[in-house]
Amino acid sequence: MPSTIVRRLLCAALALATGLAQSQPKPDAPPKFDVASIKLCTGPGSPAPLRPSPGRLHLTCWPVRRLIQEAYDLFADGKVNPLNPVFTLVPVEGPDWIDSARYLIDAKTEGPQSQAMMRGPMMRTLLEDRFHLKVHRETRQVPVFAMSVAKGGLKLQPTKEGSCAPFDPLDLTQSPNRAPGEKPWCVMSRPIRNGSHFVFDARGMSLDMFAKLLGGLDRPVIDRTGIAGAFDIHVEFAPGADAGEPEDPASGVSITTALRQQLGLRLDPAIGPREFLVIDSMQRPSEN
Repeated sequence: MPSTIVRRLLCAALALATGLAQSQPKPDAPPKFDVASIKLCTGPGSPAPLRPSPGRLHLTCWPVRRLIQEAYDLFADGKVNPLNPVFTLVPVEGPDWIDSARYLIDAKTEGPQSQAMMRGPMMRTLLEDRFHLKVHRETRQVPVFAMSVAKGGLKLQPTKEGSCAPFDPLDLTQSPNRAPGEKPWCVMSRPIRNGSHFVFDARGMSLDMFAKLLGGLDRPVIDRTGIAGAFDIHVEFAPGADAGEPEDPASGVSITTALRQQLGLRLDPAIGPREFLVIDSMQRPSEN
């Protein structure tokens, strides 16, 4: 009798375990294109401007490095940060041909999808399926610039709440031009040349995001101000010496001096973390 009871208990436990395993939700399949054509770009052309449309992605002569940086970094979560269309992207380490090989990609989805979703998660699936791409992330200690508040204090005006509207550069329903009376976009753009110097304007910018933008210098910039909030940022500088180099007065105010004098921010050489994308394996795709 005891052995019969034991067998029944074991059978019941096995049935319960099997039922629980079958009832566990299965992980969602990664988003993918319904149809995708990949062809090597053999001409001398450079990446052509996008002609975006919902549910279709057409890229002309794009280098593999750029595809990877967008898929794993800029649009990794299928969204776009309206203040981050021009930030320095994570460095990618891999074979030389990720720069020399350029591809024409024409892909479609079953239904409408945003450009950020197609250039992010769906492109990541395409790279893993067709290029057999495998990557991992590494964080290393590298030379950086530490951004802190300069002597005399911060010289920035906080952005007034509601003074600007968030802008998604990949949202096809939005126009970059605002009608009279509408709030200006909370947007950041590349420095614009004005005569012998550059002008940079941004609205609704955190200092952490501003530091990421300044990563376009010869090394990354890390925000160590400890100041939260959003600011309107206007700075003018000459395209002279890089940060940390001796400044030639004849060439105008460098970005380092401009930050200190106009914004109350300083850059100091330091050591800090930087993330890298390292390619473990990758193959050239077969064309179709």
